[in-house]
Amino acid sequence: MELRTRLLVLQAGLLLRRANQRRRRQLATELAAYRSQADLNDLCTLLDTYPDGSTYEIREILFQQQTHRSWTAGGTG
Repeated sequence: MELRTRLLVLQAGLLLRRANQRRRRQLATELAAYRSQADLNDLCTLLDTYPDGSTYEIREILFQQQTHRSWTAGGTG
């Protein structure tokens, strides 16, 4: 593979990773609005109607946020 082609592939990969990071941060920001247990229960019920493969990222972010809240609350969450 030519050097120019390799550089182009590398640059495209970096751009895609940055775009994915921005998208994931935006999703995490939007999901952070669901804080009450009732809201989280409603969201989980909605997510249960979709295949796990389609909701994996959302569930992962929600779990990370809940874990973070538990740690910052002294483990009482």
